[in-house]
Amino acid sequence: MVPRKRLAAVVALLLVGVALSQSFAVATSTSSLESTYEAEEVTADSPPGRVASYDPDVVNLDEAANETPQLREPVATAARTGRYDGDIEPEAYMTLSDVNEDAAFAVYDGRYYRFSLNVSGDPVRATIELDPTDWETVAAGASSPAANASADVREAIDGGTVTNSTFVVPGLYERGDAHYLVYPANEGEILGNFLALIGGFLFNPIGWAYTVAGLGLLGAFRLRRRARPLDRRTAVLVVPGTLVAMWLGTTLTNTGSLGMRYVLIPGIGVVTAFGLFAGFCIRRGSWKSLVGWSVALAAVVVAADAVAIGIVGTIFGTLGLVVGWFGSLLLVPYGYALASDSEDEREEGPGAVTAEELGER
Repeated sequence: MVPRKRLAAVVALLLVGVALSQSFAVATSTSSLESTYEAEEVTADSPPGRVASYDPDVVNLDEAANETPQLREPVATAARTGRYDGDIEPEAYMTLSDVNEDAAFAVYDGRYYRFSLNVSGDPVRATIELDPTDWETVAAGASSPAANASADVREAIDGGTVTNSTFVVPGLYERGDAHYLVYPANEGEILGNFLALIGGFLFNPIGWAYTVAGLGLLGAFRLRRRARPLDRRTAVLVVPGTLVAMWLGTTLTNTGSLGMRYVLIPGIGVVTAFGLFAGFCIRRGSWKSLVGWSVALAAVVVAADAVAIGIVGTIFGTLGLVVGWFGSLLLVPYGYALASDSEDEREEGPGAVTAEELGER
C-alpha cells in the first residue's frame, strides 16, 4: 500500500521539476526580456555627470567621491594641482580598483578632465592625474560612430527610444556633427532581466533532475506498491536518465554553444540528480559508495567541461558543481525516506542488482 502523503510528496517534486525545467524558456521569452533604451542629443550645455553615468570612457569622480568619503581629498587634490600621488585609505583603494583605468576622461565638480589612474595594493596608494578639458575633446575621444553600432542603437537615435529583447551598449554615439547619449530608461529593468536569465540558466538543469527523479519514484511506487520502493538501481539510473532527458530536450528545442548545451548545463543536472542516490546511501549506511561515486562524478563533470570548453569550462564547471550540490539537497531526503529495506543487496557498486530484485523478475 502506498501512503498518500508520500505519493503526494513525489507528485509535488515532479510538478516543481517541470516548472523549473521551463524557467529558462520563460526567462528568455521575448516579452519577459524587453527593455527600453532612450537616446538624447548631448551638447556642451548638457550635464557632464549624465554623460559620465553611461559612457565607460568617462569616469564619474563626483559619484565615486560621494560614495567613498576617503576619496574626496585625493580627487580634490588631483583636480586642484593636476596630480595626486600618495597613500590612500583601503576604502578608497577598493573604489578606485573598480574604476576603468583605461578610461581617458573623467567628470568632477561639473567639469571634464583628461584622466589617468594607477592604483596599487602593496603599499595601498594611487596616482590620479586630472587635466581640464572641454566637451568637444571628450565628444571626439569617447564617441563611437553610430553607423558601426547595432540596429537598436541607430533606431534609438532615429526615434528617441527603442524597446527590444537584446542588450544595447550604452554610451556616446556620433552621427554627423551631433552626439547622442544612449542609456537604459529603467536600470532596474535591465538588472531584473539579467537576473531572470541567470536564474533560468541555473534552475533549468535542477528542474530536469527533479522531473526525472519524480518520474522514477512514481514508477517505483507503481511497480513495488510499498511505502519505500526506491532500490539502488532506480536511484542510480536517475543520474544518466537526467543526462539523456536534457540532451533530448536541448536537441529538440535549443540552439547555441554545443559545449554549453550538451556538457556544462547537463553537468549541473546530473550532480543534482545524484542527490537521490546520496539519500539512498545515507539510509543504507553505504558511506564508501557515497564518497567514491561523489568524487568520481565531480571529476568526470569538471573534466568533461574542461575538454568541451577549455579553461573557462573548468571554472564554470566547478561553479556548476556548487549549484548542482545545492540543488541536490532537496532530493537527499527523498532518497533517504523512500529507500527500500533490502539486507541482501550488494553494495560493491551503485549498479548492483539485489536478490529481492532477482526474485521480482
